Amino acid sequence: MSTPRAVASSHARRDRGGMPWWAAACFLLSGAAGLIHEIAWSKQLGYLLGSSLQSVATVTAAFLAGLALGARFLGARLARRSDPARVYAALEVGVAVLGLAMLPVLRSLDGPVGLLYRGLGGEGTPFALARVVLLFVLLVPPAALMGATLPVLVARCERGALGAGLAWLYAINTIGAVLGSLLAGFVLLPGIGLFASVAVAAGLNLLAAVVAFVQKPAPAAARTPVAAEVPRLVLLSPSARRVVGLMFALSGFAALALQLAWVRLYSLILGSSVYSFAGVLGVYLAGIALGSALVGPWLARMASPGGFALLQSALAASVLVGLRADHDLPRAMLELGERMGTSWGGLVFAQLGLVLPVVFVPCVLLGALFPVTTRLLQTGGGAEATGHAYALNTLGTIAGSLVTGFVLLPWLGVHGVVNLAACIAGAIAVLALALPGMGFPTARTSALVSAFVALALLASATLPKWDPVLMSLGTYRPFSAQNLMTSFRSAGGVGDPTRAVSSAQKVLFYREGINASVLVASDLEDRRRWMRVGGKIDAGTGDMLTQVLVGLLPACMADTGARTLIVGHGSGATAAAALAAGVGSTDIVELEPAVIAASRFFHEGRPDPLDDPRVTLHLEDARTQLAHGAGQYDLIISEPTNPWIAGVNALFTTDFYRRVRTRLAPDGVFCQWIQIYELSPESWFSLLSSYVEVFPDAQLFCLWRSSDVILISAPKGRTLAYDRITAASVEPALREARLADAIDIAAFAAGPAAAARAHAASATLNTDDHPFVEYRAPRDLVEVGRAKASPHPDVVASLTRTLALPAGSPLADWPRERVLAVRARAMLADRGDIDPAPVVAELRSLGMAALADSVRAEHVTRVRSAYGQQLSAQLREASARGDAQAARTALEQLATIDAATPEMWGALAAARLDAGDRDGAAAAAARALRGLAGAARAPVLLVAGTVAWNQGRHAEALVHAAAFEALVPQDARGYDLEARVRLAQGDRAGALRAVERGLVQAPADASLLTARRALTAAPAR
Repeated sequence: MSTPRAVASSHARRDRGGMPWWAAACFLLSGAAGLIHEIAWSKQLGYLLGSSLQSVATVTAAFLAGLALGARFLGARLARRSDPARVYAALEVGVAVLGLAMLPVLRSLDGPVGLLYRGLGGEGTPFALARVVLLFVLLVPPAALMGATLPVLVARCERGALGAGLAWLYAINTIGAVLGSLLAGFVLLPGIGLFASVAVAAGLNLLAAVVAFVQKPAPAAARTPVAAEVPRLVLLSPSARRVVGLMFALSGFAALALQLAWVRLYSLILGSSVYSFAGVLGVYLAGIALGSALVGPWLARMASPGGFALLQSALAASVLVGLRADHDLPRAMLELGERMGTSWGGLVFAQLGLVLPVVFVPCVLLGALFPVTTRLLQTGGGAEATGHAYALNTLGTIAGSLVTGFVLLPWLGVHGVVNLAACIAGAIAVLALALPGMGFPTARTSALVSAFVALALLASATLPKWDPVLMSLGTYRPFSAQNLMTSFRSAGGVGDPTRAVSSAQKVLFYREGINASVLVASDLEDRRRWMRVGGKIDAGTGDMLTQVLVGLLPACMADTGARTLIVGHGSGATAAAALAAGVGSTDIVELEPAVIAASRFFHEGRPDPLDDPRVTLHLEDARTQLAHGAGQYDLIISEPTNPWIAGVNALFTTDFYRRVRTRLAPDGVFCQWIQIYELSPESWFSLLSSYVEVFPDAQLFCLWRSSDVILISAPKGRTLAYDRITAASVEPALREARLADAIDIAAFAAGPAAAARAHAASATLNTDDHPFVEYRAPRDLVEVGRAKASPHPDVVASLTRTLALPAGSPLADWPRERVLAVRARAMLADRGDIDPAPVVAELRSLGMAALADSVRAEHVTRVRSAYGQQLSAQLREASARGDAQAARTALEQLATIDAATPEMWGALAAARLDAGDRDGAAAAAARALRGLAGAARAPVLLVAGTVAWNQGRHAEALVHAAAFEALVPQDARGYDLEARVRLAQGDRAGALRAVERGLVQAPADASLLTARRALTAAPAR
């Protein structure tokens, strides 16, 4: 039995900040479980209600509201029970039970949500309100139990004035959240899926419950009535506490505004994958945990109006000073990617170094603010104060999430939101010092607050202007980084490559959208345009082949006038192609409104598909529209962005394809775009297998040079209508795709999709419960994208490329000889300098002997031409650096493939003469003279004459010398050559006459003057 002295000693240790080990363990487990639950629930809710910002913000608001209500009302009341540890255990059991039940409940709501969606008008306000009510009903109960755990555990560990115990509990719970986020994102969801991850989280809840339940009740002596300590608990007057409560809610608003702005900033720098979000969130939470832990021992001293003001002013300054680094982040990411190479794990870890300078210090200060403010607001028990402070701050974060996402980011942009949040913190600091009832801060505190506020103002005033092109370069993506460096080096750039390349572009459109930043830019001459969404190019004039064919091919396989749904608008080229091919009423579903405005810049001077009377635009999540909309479609085209982007993978799962199947008419056509670049074989086969699992009879088209695949599922026997694809209305779309003729499409037909799938012995299906690709593809972006400029060889190998059309081809009724010609030429052209014999032999076996000969001749000519261009480039480089030997080598190689120009033959003649190859020089000179005219013949004539003189063919040498003199009479070399030849003939007088004629044209020429002296001085013979 504990003695009173021992109890008192233990109580004193708790007042100094000690806490039972089991409490720390429980809250660590609870924090980890809470984040795993939240991530899994949010993902499942995204499947049910969509991944638009409206849906995400509503989910966040409902979850935070549950936490606030639980902390304020449930936790504070339950903490008054005699044994808070047992109460805490019961709460954890409740979270586990509700957590396990959540996913099955959500998955059973498809039908009711569909009825609400159709009955209330889809994406309108009534359905949005119904969604809010539904989410609150679903999420508030489990979130309230989570929110109640902190006040209850505080009641068990803290008596009297709140101290380090609260700070440590808050820090440990936040550390658990960091671990839960990492565990969910890097281990559980990629490895075992959603439901199993929730089961793990429930297991952690139950483990925490068991640990708490087996603890002995606190000794009676440690449960001193709080009422006896009230006088020393109260630090502020009632009016001051109300003001501090309001300011703490505003602080929560600013904290969420900062979090959203930082997430938007780093989605441009690190990419928008689940791992990028996890990294930013991890640093955010780790900073909060450290701040709460660090302030614990100093809480008694910091829990004052001056301390509160000091933290807020330091927050304002650190936020703005850190933001000054943002314009250096694109270059830092570029250099980091080059240093890390193909190490995805190393890159993810190293990226934290880019997040820390901007995010970490402000988050440490935010973490310190919670225990400090909670102590300031305390008037009674610690649990009640904790619940009250937690609820106030959480209400602010709810408002910050909604207002920032829907209003502030689109209106003010990243810099504007950060500035506003810093201003709020600075204003809170000043008000905390100025308002009556707050006490009188020391002069030192006032000076520090003033200094931090002044620093914040200076940092804000000198903050570099936001450069949308620089910040949207997408240097996180190896492909973009390599293109950037190529452009930089080819221009002879020096200094910062990111700034040099961005300065060579101009902004046509930029908007911070609700879901992402959207940029339309061009080169300075406006020859090319591209659209970047979140820093990634999603459309551009250089990629029109894919955009056009994704619309054109399925539209020409569907019935004329087909009711059509297009997922993802991009530049609008896909919609324009489908409309040109004769589809009927068309629904376009696009998540980001800014993309719609940006797409207008790709249709200047020609019809915009959005203005077509057949088109209806839906600004919402495509899964929501497909899952809950009414009616069936004759044609569905899905062209979202890449599946490595967070949330997009939901449009590549078997569950999504089954939703498509239910909305597709019995004789309908479904088209899906899939990339093959930057994908591992595992990801590729997962994507392909998931599609074929639902649409087994699909045909595959591969745009080989673009590394894009188009999958089309159509009724058996349906073909690609040749008359429709060659119609006059389609010609503009073909020109947009840079196709000379519709027949060129025959090169892309790659056979049944099932045949490609057969190359994978086993593939992991990409499902809603196990979103395999969403977690694997970001790794591929680095491991495959940086290691291989082209698609992975094993991916390419799975795409069979045959000359004859496979059985059941949708091109079966196209002109056979023209199709074979296109496919043969494309096979030889796309695969470089390969032996044409197999293709030629197959053409002959198919009865196309004349075509075989023609294709072979064209291939040889093309290969020689390409090789000649390569050698010509080597020649230019060698000549520029004065490397005569390398130049001659290039010339000799050009001569072997008969690719040298007359000028090159002339240069080769001179090079051979210098090397002593007189016969070779004569032959090269003769070739050159057959193709040259005018003054260009002169240097070759000189070489030919010199060779003839050296070989004793004097008459020929004199002919060349005379021709040279006639072309360039002022050039003394012709007269000098003539004099040497005549002297060799024994005609000394003739030689002297040649020299005299030359001196008339070039009186100061040293060689002629020397020759005259020699000829006149010597005795005649």
